[in-house]
Amino acid sequence: MQQTFYDFSAFEMLKGKKPLLVCDDAFELLNISLPCKYTRFDGFTSNPLYDDIMDGAELLRMSKCDFIVAIGGGSCIDAAKGIKHYNHADIPIMAVPTTSGTGSEATHFAVIYKNGEKHSVADARLLPDIVILHPGALKTLPVYQKKCTMLDALCQAIESWWSKKATPESIRYAKEAIRLILDNMESYLSNEEQGNQNMLTASNLAGKAINITTTTAPHAMSYKLTSLYGLPHGHAVALCLPKVWRYMKGFDDIAREIGGQNCEEAVSVFEKMLGDLDMPPPENVTDADIDILANSVNLQRLQNNPVGLDKETIKNLYTQIRGG
Repeated sequence: MQQTFYDFSAFEMLKGKKPLLVCDDAFELLNISLPCKYTRFDGFTSNPLYDDIMDGAELLRMSKCDFIVAIGGGSCIDAAKGIKHYNHADIPIMAVPTTSGTGSEATHFAVIYKNGEKHSVADARLLPDIVILHPGALKTLPVYQKKCTMLDALCQAIESWWSKKATPESIRYAKEAIRLILDNMESYLSNEEQGNQNMLTASNLAGKAINITTTTAPHAMSYKLTSLYGLPHGHAVALCLPKVWRYMKGFDDIAREIGGQNCEEAVSVFEKMLGDLDMPPPENVTDADIDILANSVNLQRLQNNPVGLDKETIKNLYTQIRGG
């Protein structure tokens, strides 16, 4: 069973261990000290590549590490999971998220890019064994990244709620995540400790919801926006969600949690939020780009979406995103 801590006391259990530390730039900024010697791996990009993960798996094998500690954002935690997966290692993972959006510390899957395409690996053993949700881990995160990761968590919560695979448990997680995000947005973006703590909790809850349901059309449509234009994932998926919701209509129960009485009002609230947060669509999107985007969406990955989307509909949705 996963253990969750709200301080750094969990690091004490690393005494006598030989961990592989998978980390990004946040590690130095946080001045974290581990109570043991470790082997460091930071050779991965913001969207982890298969070749990088294989390098990490080889380092884990050669160093004979008996633990994996991931300190960083969602890509870092995904990289740690990928290293464990491809090394077929039966060792624990400790995850310390330094962003409050991906919920990767609460899921049993990871996103890895191979030959420019997004791939998911899923295995119950990839769910981190130990999680530390510490508000201090967010203190150095740039404001734009705070916005992106917050929006990712909000989109995860909404998508898991309307997912075909939704359960009473996942809806409970999603509803609480949405409430925490909307209630703490201002204090979180002001970098207040309580806002950071509540947003970490919200992200974790959204991750738990997605761990049950997986994502839907907005996420499926977001990945090529990220790879084609370099938009962070949370920014990309937040551009997709209101367009998809307006097309699908309905889900008034979710709309009321967002601050509207129906789909159209909720979408308007969401789009105003994007404007207030200064999260515009990518610039210079051509008609040829629209075709590339539409052709990038794997229709098989949309089976979880509550309303069917064909290629022409997806193309129209991307056109709407381009138009802002």
